[in-house]
Amino acid sequence: MRRRRAAISARERWTSGLSAYCADALNSQGFMALATPRVGRIIDLLELRPGRRYLDIGCGTGAFADLIASKAGMDEPPITLDINGGSGPVDITGWPEKLPFRDESFDCITSFYFLRRFDDDVCRAFAEEISRILAPGGSALFLEFAPVRSDLLNRLHTRLLGFGCAEVDLRGWGRLAALYTEVGFDAINLVNVGPFLVPPLPRVGVLVRKAEAPPAGNQEPIRDSGDPG
Repeated sequence: MRRRRAAISARERWTSGLSAYCADALNSQGFMALATPRVGRIIDLLELRPGRRYLDIGCGTGAFADLIASKAGMDEPPITLDINGGSGPVDITGWPEKLPFRDESFDCITSFYFLRRFDDDVCRAFAEEISRILAPGGSALFLEFAPVRSDLLNRLHTRLLGFGCAEVDLRGWGRLAALYTEVGFDAINLVNVGPFLVPPLPRVGVLVRKAEAPPAGNQEPIRDSGDPG
């Protein structure tokens, strides 16, 4: 409970007062598109198209999710969720360990630059929730800043990325892949949606998929192993 209050409070301080102008700029559609410019690549990875149910989670990326959905030709805007309302277009507030959606509610999920503010326990529970709400055949894409080999640079990057965060934990491919492996996704892939223009910090992309449900009636018949006579 204490971790939850601290994370939400840090986010609220960042999105209010004088820092709100900076938060608005960094969460704007223009800056997010500059930071992660290959929207077409994101659409292809998620197989995003009209008729798919799309959810975006975290860090005020609702404006960028709207841009992604628009370029994918979707008829409906995405559902957006964050840990607090902030100043961006957020439909629902919720906590990563208990997402307020029914099982198999979404075909496509994005979460950009969100995970670094939570410890491993929260991230593992979040992965379990993503697995629960993702429909069979669906996919989820996670982008986050990654650590480097230099301890000095990691400390610098942690400080630079601490805005709106009570704590910062930079995870690389290995740690993130382990989280999603533990909850049983059918496919977990390291992906590149670069080039990343701003800021020049390393990032990691993880795409997870849930297998299609088997067609109804596609089970092998149960055979009688007894003597036909």
